[in-house]
Amino acid sequence: MNERQAVAPEVTSLIVDHWRLLRTLARLGDQLPDAPRGRIAAQVRFQQGRLDSVLAGLGLGLVTYEGRAFDGTLPPSAQNADDFADAGPLIVAETVEPTVVANGQILHSGKVNLAPEQTHVPRN
Repeated sequence: MNERQAVAPEVTSLIVDHWRLLRTLARLGDQLPDAPRGRIAAQVRFQQGRLDSVLAGLGLGLVTYEGRAFDGTLPPSAQNADDFADAGPLIVAETVEPTVVANGQILHSGKVNLAPEQTHVPRN
């Protein structure tokens, strides 16, 4: 994507929705028996590859934040920040929506859920 091309907000929204759908499908697939789990996992990998290819063609990138320290300087908004007003250091427990970037510019800031640093258990 060059500087004269712009990405419509609807396209950015569609990208985020596709990412969320793939993530949900992967989590649901993990709960299935072996045979369908493998087919679902293969389809998720294929679709993720297609999404990555389209993003690369548009000069876009997706950023997720699981495990990173959250000090208010990260672009995404924290959906549950009020739950930890008096907690110590916080980390990103889950990326709910990725940040969409193009040429160092944020097109969509994303959303995350936080957890106290010492209690975070990673989730796939």
